[in-house]
Amino acid sequence: MVHQATSGVLGLISDRIIRSNVPEAFASVVHGSKQLSSGLLMAQLVLLTACGSGRTEDPFAAARDVDPPSFDATQVDPNLVTREEILSRGQNAPSAMALIRRLRPRWLAPRGQASFRDSAASYPVVYVDEIRHGGLPTLYGIPTAEILEIEYYNTADATTRWGTGHTAGVINIVTGRF
Repeated sequence: MVHQATSGVLGLISDRIIRSNVPEAFASVVHGSKQLSSGLLMAQLVLLTACGSGRTEDPFAAARDVDPPSFDATQVDPNLVTREEILSRGQNAPSAMALIRRLRPRWLAPRGQASFRDSAASYPVVYVDEIRHGGLPTLYGIPTAEILEIEYYNTADATTRWGTGHTAGVINIVTGRF
């Protein structure tokens, strides 16, 4: 009996809400159903609040009126620095090291010690045009003007591409010379 009353009351509320008369729907249901529990009345109140006050305006209008984000706020590929990004955001960087520090500083972070004897193994290995060039200090000798793009490969991708010994990944600098 309570279940039938509950479904009847909720049907009455939804019909009146659809007709956009929320205050009237709430008042008539509360007066007409004194036998309902306080939990059901709370559920009705939540339902009425969630449905709004009967306004028929577009809820997504505010989202459509927003201007598109600027270049600085857009998403960039975390594993790639393109020539366009170098020209727009990496001005005045004298070397690849300065450029990476400015645009992708996480690439330079240590990834944990790979062995007890060699602490340098925790930093990425530098490749230039897919040829092993050395450790991170070699980035100081690569001028920004020669760089077309810079790619970062994680440990798994670097091991698949270049073999073992890349416990912290690879920074590959593409110069276009070869």
